[in-house]
Amino acid sequence: TERKREKNDNEEELLLAIDLGLRCGASLYDSSGKILRYEQLHFTDSEELNERVPLLIDSWESDINSKMESDPSTANEKRRVLSYLAIEGGGDLLNAWESSLADKKDIQLVYVRPEEWRANLLTQKERKSGRLSKEAARLIARQVVSDFGSMGDHKGKFKTDAAESVAMGFYMASHLGWIVRTPLVKRYSNGNIIVPK
Repeated sequence: TERKREKNDNEEELLLAIDLGLRCGASLYDSSGKILRYEQLHFTDSEELNERVPLLIDSWESDINSKMESDPSTANEKRRVLSYLAIEGGGDLLNAWESSLADKKDIQLVYVRPEEWRANLLTQKERKSGRLSKEAARLIARQVVSDFGSMGDHKGKFKTDAAESVAMGFYMASHLGWIVRTPLVKRYSNGNIIVPK
């Protein structure tokens, strides 16, 4: 991937991963591979999406920095800066995300095909159908949040769009060299995904 920005030594890069749709998953990773936030978002229509996307991009970065500055244990850490926006999906809804970066030249837009991250995280059996892929993504997301998050294990049902953004973001963080783990997804000897109890 081509770099758009020079990394400043006083900054830590962030990756925002988006599973595109009006029901949209979003997850945020830092360059140490830590997942900082994830959510399932809902936009009523493309007009609302166009209005909220620039605010979302700005607020997720500023929220992370505000929390860091208000916590004495992290007050001296590097400022976190959104460097990558990874998007799975296309069509008309993609325009809102692309146009929101028009004045943000330091953020590199990366298009990720679902087949790309699934080939790297899912088994061939898990990729046989959309239903199986989504089930596997929810389990992988649980594992990622448990292993790489600071928010504790995910409780309750993991919404599919949020789970897919976590899984795709996990793949992208490893692709960028931020996460080094072999294999990427921990599995039992029978191939099933290990999830927190």
